[in-house]
Amino acid sequence: MDHSIGAAARLAGVSVKTVRHYSDLGLLTAVRTSAGHRRYDDAAVARLRLIRTLRALDLDLPTIRAVLLEERSLAEVAATHADAVAIQLRTLQRQHALLVVLATHPDLEELHLMTEQSEQERRALIADFLDATLPDVPPAVHQNLTPVLSEDAGPAQLEAWLELTELMASEDFRTAIRRLAAGFHALAGGDPLRADPKYRAQLIALRRTADPRWERYNELVAVVNGWAPPVQVA
Repeated sequence: MDHSIGAAARLAGVSVKTVRHYSDLGLLTAVRTSAGHRRYDDAAVARLRLIRTLRALDLDLPTIRAVLLEERSLAEVAATHADAVAIQLRTLQRQHALLVVLATHPDLEELHLMTEQSEQERRALIADFLDATLPDVPPAVHQNLTPVLSEDAGPAQLEAWLELTELMASEDFRTAIRRLAAGFHALAGGDPLRADPKYRAQLIALRRTADPRWERYNELVAVVNGWAPPVQVA
């Protein structure tokens, strides 16, 4: 069955102008009547529907032409476009998170920390803090105390990172952590993992008297890293 340009447009859910445009680009084949009117068969209507669907998925016309001419498979094009959309989604998610945080923290310095600070700069900031406050703890402990802000961080993670940077920049907080570390080393001696109930009780007592910002630091690290909240000392 053949169709007029208006009927083809209605069947495919597009405008007559769109059908004419695709025809002029060579994406659709039409037969001219003796009066010069374009007629489209069912295959042309099916192709028009396919073009409409691919355009709705934001594929450009050169890519669609390659699919129609079987120069590229639809599966290949879909996979490539899916990867591109995934990147766009991550970018939009990060922009959304930044805007949400900026709406409640309209500070230019904080905006710099969220948008311009590189991963290397963030790692250097954390390393400087841990090396200055806990220089003698094992690397595994440093790792558990290291926040890693991902590229797709959400608003809560960004807010936690901002709070962490304030804590790490506080010399008063650094001094408190040094005192806590000194107290731990005095108790632990050469066997920090010994199974001694009295020793364990002393450690718990030490944590209870520690600066409450230390517990907050650990909570914030868990938020940034997407971990479960740390166990609180009873």
